Amino acid sequence: MRALLLSLILLLPCVDAGAADRLFVRPWIELEPLVRIDPARYPLPLDAAEKDLLEIGRVLVSGMIYGWTFTYIPSDKARQVPETFVLTPVAQVAWGNPRLRVTETEVSDTRLWGGISYSLDDEEALRRSAWDSNTALLSTGRGSVSVTEGPAGRAASLQAAIRDAIRLSLDARWVNKPRQIDGAVVLWEDPLTVVRSGVYTTVAKVKVLVRELVPYRIF
Repeated sequence: MRALLLSLILLLPCVDAGAADRLFVRPWIELEPLVRIDPARYPLPLDAAEKDLLEIGRVLVSGMIYGWTFTYIPSDKARQVPETFVLTPVAQVAWGNPRLRVTETEVSDTRLWGGISYSLDDEEALRRSAWDSNTALLSTGRGSVSVTEGPAGRAASLQAAIRDAIRLSLDARWVNKPRQIDGAVVLWEDPLTVVRSGVYTTVAKVKVLVRELVPYRIF
């Protein structure tokens, strides 16, 4: 059943993320996580799982509306520069917002799947539409983090996917590696997270806006 559901989700066009005035995401949460962060909540009670599921949805739709600012310093072994990536939320949908709601849930094996809908107000819809331009680069990235990190690892896999998407968008546009890139990024579609071979792997499609690119002046 779980394999069938995952197959269906893989086939669904994620731009089902919603109409111009609505966003829709389909997150899931483990009822019996491999890493028992809180043994007192194992297996995770259904009511607690639904609350955690809504929180994941809140973070995702916030990323689809407001996104993040970022500072990215690519690694450069020749210059002994380590990679640095800082992602900072611009703003977030408030917890308890009545326009954010769970529309459906389904338990499959040891996971709770949910459909979460968010109705945009006029300002939020304008924010989304402003990103739908050729100025912002469309890019898809992939990030993987060990399941031993627990829920934090899952969140980190999304951040890694966003970083990868930014890196790929830069590789496609600039030949010479920059010293530092500052910009903004939003989730353009509902990201997909799966668990395979002991890692959370997230695939995220984003829109990237580069605000400042600092080149290397001297090797």
